[in-house]
Formats: sequence, C-alpha cells, structure tokens
Amino acid sequence: MNDIRTRLLAAFDLEHKEHLAAIRESLRAVEKDPAHHPDLVEIHRRAHSLKGAARAVDLPEVERLSHWLEAAFIAIQRGTVPFDAAARDVVRRALDAIEDVVAWATRGGGEVDIAEVLAELTRMGGEGGGPEPVQRRPAAAEAGTAPPAAAPRPARSVDGRESAALVRIRSAGLERLFTAAAGLLPEIENQSALVAELRELRSEWRALERSWHAMRPRLLRGGSHDATGAAGISFAGDETALRLSSFERRFRALGASLDAAHRAHDRHLWSLRRWGSGFQDEVRQLRMLPAESQFSNLGRMIRDISRAQGKEVEADIRGLETQADRVVLQRLKDPVLHIARNAVSHGVETPQERVVAGKRAAATVRFEASVVGRRLVLRVEDDGRGPNREAIARHAVERGLLGADEAESAPEERLLDLIFEPGFSTAPTANEYAGRGMGLAIVRREVTRLQGSVTLAAREGGGTVVTVEVPLSLLSQRLVFVAVQDDILAIPSNDVARVLRVPADTLFTDLAAPTIRLEEEDVPVTPLAALLGYDGAMPQGNGAPLALVILRTAERRVALVVDALMATRDSVVTPAEEVGIDAARFLGTVLMDDGSPALVLNPAALSPRPGMALPPLVRPVDESARRRPHILVVDDSITTRTLEKSILEAHGYRVTLCVDGREAVETLGELEDVNLIISDVEMPRMDGFALLQAVKGNPMTSDLPVILVTSRASDEDRERGLDLGADAYIVKTRFDQNELLAGIRRLL
Repeated sequence: MNDIRTRLLAAFDLEHKEHLAAIRESLRAVEKDPAHHPDLVEIHRRAHSLKGAARAVDLPEVERLSHWLEAAFIAIQRGTVPFDAAARDVVRRALDAIEDVVAWATRGGGEVDIAEVLAELTRMGGEGGGPEPVQRRPAAAEAGTAPPAAAPRPARSVDGRESAALVRIRSAGLERLFTAAAGLLPEIENQSALVAELRELRSEWRALERSWHAMRPRLLRGGSHDATGAAGISFAGDETALRLSSFERRFRALGASLDAAHRAHDRHLWSLRRWGSGFQDEVRQLRMLPAESQFSNLGRMIRDISRAQGKEVEADIRGLETQADRVVLQRLKDPVLHIARNAVSHGVETPQERVVAGKRAAATVRFEASVVGRRLVLRVEDDGRGPNREAIARHAVERGLLGADEAESAPEERLLDLIFEPGFSTAPTANEYAGRGMGLAIVRREVTRLQGSVTLAAREGGGTVVTVEVPLSLLSQRLVFVAVQDDILAIPSNDVARVLRVPADTLFTDLAAPTIRLEEEDVPVTPLAALLGYDGAMPQGNGAPLALVILRTAERRVALVVDALMATRDSVVTPAEEVGIDAARFLGTVLMDDGSPALVLNPAALSPRPGMALPPLVRPVDESARRRPHILVVDDSITTRTLEKSILEAHGYRVTLCVDGREAVETLGELEDVNLIISDVEMPRMDGFALLQAVKGNPMTSDLPVILVTSRASDEDRERGLDLGADAYIVKTRFDQNELLAGIRRLL
C-alpha cells in the first residue's frame, strides 16, 4: 500500500503543478491587460480536478482549499464576486498555500497555516453559494463559515524496506562507484596506444623476417632448399643447421602469436569500449537529478521574502524537470537562492512604486532551468527597476575601481561586471537579505569553481537578468590538450568553440588588440603563455601558421595562441582542492599516458573581463626575464615534478628538474644562477636530507634556500630537516600551492 501511495503522490505532484501553472498564467494575463477575459470555465474545471486528485491521494487540506477555490470561481462566473485585484490576491495566496502544503506533505519542513486564506476563500465562495461541500468531513463549515484548519499530515516516507523499487545505499559508496566509472572510459581509450605499439611490433617483426630471408642462405653455407626454394632446412646432421632450424620455427611461431595477440586485442578493445561506454553512461545517469531536487522550494522562498519586505511578487518557476549532475545542482543551490533574494530585495519595487511607474502592483521573478548543448543554463529574471548604472559608476569611483572619466564612458557590460566584485553593493543599507556586497562575489566564485560563468544584464522592457552557465556533469570531461612551451595543458571542450590554424599575417594588427575575423565577429587574439605569466618571447608574426583555440565563456570569445594542438579526449579531472592548486586559475589535473599530470585550465579565469587589456601578440625577448628567480625542483616522482614545474612557471619562475639528490648536486655544479631548491626527502641514490647536508656544507651554496616538500609528516622528520638547515618544511598530504608560493616569496 505504501508503494501505491508513493506512486500516487508522485503523479499528483506533477498534476497539481500543471493546474497551478495554468491558473497563475490566467491571473498574469488579466493583470497585463485588464480588458482580457479569462476562461473562467477552464479555471473552474482545473480547481475541480485538483480537488478530486487531492481526495485520491488523501490530502484533505489541499482538497479543502481546492473546494473553496472552485466555489470562489463559481461566484466570479455568476458575477456575485468581482474579479478585481483583491480577489486575484486571494486566489494567488490560495495557490501558494496549496503548493506549500503539497511540498510539506511530500518533502517535510515547517507546518503550513492555511486558516487565514481558507477563511477568505470561504467568504468569496459562500457569497456565490459554492459547489456541493466536501462530504467526507463532517466538520466542514457551512457556507460562509471558515472551517477549522487542521494541521496537514506529511506523507510517510518509503525506504528500501517498504518498496522493492527503492534501494538504500551509502552516498560515499555511490561516489566511489561514480569515480571508478569515470576513470574507466579514459583507461579504455588509453588502450589505443597499446594498439599502436602492437602495430609497430608487427611491422618490426616483418622487417626482421625480411632480413632473415636475406641472411639465411649465407648462414646455411650452401644448404639445400626444398622444391619451393625456401621452406625448410635439410641439414639434419649438422649442429648449426639444427639450431638455425629451431630458431626459424620459433621465429615464425612468435610472428603467429603476435598476429593472434593483435587480433585478440582488437576484439577485446571493441568489447571494452562498447560495455565501458554503456556502463559509464548508466552511472552518469544515476548522478543526474531534476532541478526540482534542489529548487522545489524556490517559489515559496521568493514569496516569503517578498511578504516580509511588504512587496507583491509572483514566482514563475520553470524547467524544474531539467536534469543535471547531483553535485552540480547541490553546489548551485546557494548561489541561485542568493540571486533570487537579490532580485526581490534590489530589483523589485514596492507595489506603490510600481503603480506610480505604470506597472502592475505585483512583480514577477522568474527562474528557468534549461540545457543548451552540454551545459546547464539557469536564468533568474525580474521585471523590477533594473540595474542603476549611475549608482554603480559612482560606487566604482568611490572604491577606486574606476576613474571618474573612465566611469562616464565605460560600457554597460563592464559596469555590470563590477557588481560581482567583493564588497560591491549599491544598497543604501544592509539587511538580513542583502546589502553587504559579498553575495554576488561568492556566487561568481562558486560558479567559476564549477567551470562556469555568471553574467548580469538589463532586461528588455525593464528589470534584470542573471544567467548562470555550467557543465551538466563534472564526472568525466572532454578536454582539448594543447602545448605551451614545455607543458601540456588541458581546456574543457565545452568552453572551446573551435580550434584552427591560420597564418599570422591574416590577423588584423592595426587595432588596439590583434583580432581575427570569425563568423562576422572580430575576436581578440592573445598568447595563452602570456595570460599564464610564462617567460619567453611571444610568436613573432613571421607569417608561419598560428595554432588557435577559440575560447567561449558567457557571451565573449577570445582566440588563444598555443604552441601546438595535441589531442581531444575524455579524462577524469582530479579537483583543484584535492591537489592543492589555485582553483581560481586551474580546475584540477589529469594524468597523461606516461603518468605525468597536465593542468586543466579554468576558462572563466582565462577569458578577459570587460575592459581588460590583453597581452600583446608579439613581444621581444625580455633580457630581464632571464634574471627571474631560478628554482631547482628535485623529486623522483614524475607527477610531483611536473605539477610543481607547471605551478612555478605559471607564476613567472624559471625551473630546472632533477630526479634525485645526486643529480641535483651535479646540476648545482654546472649552474651558477639557481636561487632556491625545492626537494623531496625520499629519493634513490641521494635523499633529501643528504642533499640538504651537501648544499649547506658547501661554502658556495650554503646560503641557498631549501624547501623540503615531503610525505614524511612526523615531528621527528620535521625537526631533523629544520636542524639540517631547511628553510621550510611542507607535508605533501597537506600540500597547498599558496603556502608554497608564499614561502618562496618570503625566501627570495
């Protein structure tokens, strides 16, 4: 029975939303155009259907509200009650109460008080006589009398013990399953490299076979052949001939085995791709949830805040059936709630102000979720006063973000982008809902960590639109791999509009910034190395082809010059927080085929903000760059070496790598401009402690700062390192990029 009730409640949840949406749409139509005549018969029918559906799932409070809502519309149809603003307000609050009761009954929360709105509905419906009262409840009030409001009863939850259709599992175990599935497909794709190796082995074997046939007659020294001229060896009594015969049989058997292994691997790879891809898709679907799972109470929150502030706001919630990754939706919940609070607090006027401005008294805040390509798009839109350009410019000047002359001529896009700066607020006073200037900054930070973008714009016809775009899922991503100097970097393909190669002399270089004409748009061009702060010269524009990655974030595009376009593939991204790198610039890391990590860039950090100057396309070699701090990184782990090198070079340091302490000592003897050493402790041949003793014991290098970055976390190891002269001791398990960089700056 509980399983049946659960299914009925799920069906009713969808049905009641459809009825409420239709009635609200009729209310909006009347308020936009007072001459509009709503279909009162259709509204009456929907209220009646809602009452019957509520009776079927045993929600008496919803049934009672629907009954008197039906009675109210009968009275309006008969003309005994005018369909004026007061009546529409009662209807709207009744719809809100129905929605709140259903949410409470199905999902829990605070109790809903329906007594006041039920009394007003009863007065309206009682004047028209009303339909037949609900007979199931003997305590129902007579016409014109408000029935007592019973506390709504929550629906009983159904867990896996009550229904075979539902299974209860630990969320941690489910996350491990997701991670395993995410890593499966890239590993399968890595088998393609093995296919290439097998193909090379077969080709090499064929070459050896040809060489053998050429050498064989000379080795046999006149040995006879069979009738075919090359089949066998007939020197049964000759030891050399016997050995050569044995070698030839084994050589041919090896070739046959190699061919068989290649064919078997092809079959297995095809099967792995088929089943692995399907498995990952199914697991990805397990993570996908409708937006309703996080935003079902958004309408209720908007209405509560508006009433608390003495405003009339109608919440128009759309697209809650849109599905996205559970983690993405969870992390977007607080940002969306803050944007909605801002819309009510900052955007929406009081009813009196709206009437004076020629608007209807009730404002509308609309939330809409949708999917565009492989990205989740959330829009929060209001029809309020819109952004105050003058106030934003004035506050920007006061805070020193813009000069007075610059503020007057700044494009609107740049001004509106300043709203996301920490502490920026145009509200005259702060309250519990808004005004402290931190909310939108936090919104942008969280959206950026989700590899997305957030923009704010004026709404056509008055009001504000805030748009959030993020990937649908973070489980496994399609990445575009590029080369920048000696590093391999990755960019999420969702943010890459296209990649191409163009001659450098096709760029327009006579403008403020170099541009390329793409699809009737002038797209600025800048080197990725310059954006990341790498040393060295930019491309010299000598007519050679340039490799470009066209990056798209929000409504802006920029062409990034890279050294080479490497590949595009699905990979599992280890989040930045787990590897201790700067989440504002990097999303995380992925492992390459050789086990080394590649940094995954954050497109939102690369895309230029409005008014931001881009680095020049052509830059001569700066001799002063050669004098930038030179750091020696010593670690036997290729992953650690590559990660530290990428981080340091991205912050302007020159880096030389060594695999152990002995190589580091040899390198120090060859180089004279090393300014600092970063070393592991556990290494072959010479460990970090021995390296530290060698450096500090040599008068030529005793003043050289040394930072130990190691997995040894004991107090004894720390004390030993510091006693030997280490200038800093960082534990890898608590590795923090910012701590390392701060230590380097302090020592240099």
